[in-house]
Amino acid sequence: MKRWFETAIALGLTLAALGASLAQAQALGPEGRAYAVETREGRYTAQLQRNGRYEDSRGARGSWSFDGRTVCMIVTPPREREYEACVPFRDLEVGEAVVTRGWTPDGSPARVTRVE
Repeated sequence: MKRWFETAIALGLTLAALGASLAQAQALGPEGRAYAVETREGRYTAQLQRNGRYEDSRGARGSWSFDGRTVCMIVTPPREREYEACVPFRDLEVGEAVVTRGWTPDGSPARVTRVE
């Protein structure tokens, strides 16, 4: 009985640590991450830097914010109009992808893959 109790406590502590780790990842959101984005216009890599700056391989610049649930990016591509894109945050693992309409100014589909 004592051994079962010790195992149950160890499992509980492990689950609590995992929950805290997941909560911390959710709290940080996409900070410091990079995503490969594929749209009908082409492909690029977007970086959501730690200081709230947005940069991508097209030469676009901007900013991003995270409220704990939603990521909003204000993006200014070269020679194009600035646009805002807001999407529910999904904590993707490196290599994991999602198809969304929230990363494009016109709502067209984009495949977003976490690369870093």
